[in-house]
Amino acid sequence: MKIFISFSILILTFTGCTSVEYQRMQNERDTRREVYEDARRKEAVKRNRDFLSNDMLGEWEFLDLVVEEKNGSEDILRAKAALAASKLKGFRLRFWRSGDLYYYRVENLIGKSYGTYATRSVYRGDKPQVKGDEPQTASIHFYPISGSHVSDRIFSFTKGIHKQVLTIDGEVFTTQMATKIMDVSLKASRMDLTLDLGMVLTPNGWLQRGNIRCSFQRIE
Repeated sequence: MKIFISFSILILTFTGCTSVEYQRMQNERDTRREVYEDARRKEAVKRNRDFLSNDMLGEWEFLDLVVEEKNGSEDILRAKAALAASKLKGFRLRFWRSGDLYYYRVENLIGKSYGTYATRSVYRGDKPQVKGDEPQTASIHFYPISGSHVSDRIFSFTKGIHKQVLTIDGEVFTTQMATKIMDVSLKASRMDLTLDLGMVLTPNGWLQRGNIRCSFQRIE
């Protein structure tokens, strides 16, 4: 009987140790899996955020600035854009990378701007475009380190321009044009930075006003 009890104790002890060891191994596997999944998520976010950043590296020179109308007249805005374009002759943007950060610099102007930037992949439900076929598109946001915001240099003439916004509750309110976030489109040696003019509410319903497109050509 004593031998049986002792043997039972040994079995229970061994089983307990085995359970503890199994739980420890399981916890280690779970931890490694969580670390791997977290690293994969962060890499996916980074790829999405820096969608066109590598393609933008180099130096770009101002080409033209136009108001592309869709519905209705934008005569005043077109006149302001033409004046702004005349002041942007020689305007250049340089993009480079250092480590994991992407930087921009405004060149050939009296006032300089330096900062970091990121692009963000936005397809709005469309399939990703094939590089070299249709223009690669994304949203871009510049984060200035010093000087004025680069978009303020390009779209400063839109100051005071308003657009209407329809909320999810069906309400309509008017807000000033925002220039901090633009759309970027790249194809071959051309880059377009576009500012959406938004919608306007008319007796016939909502109409798309169009956009302002600032184009650059690659020089380096």
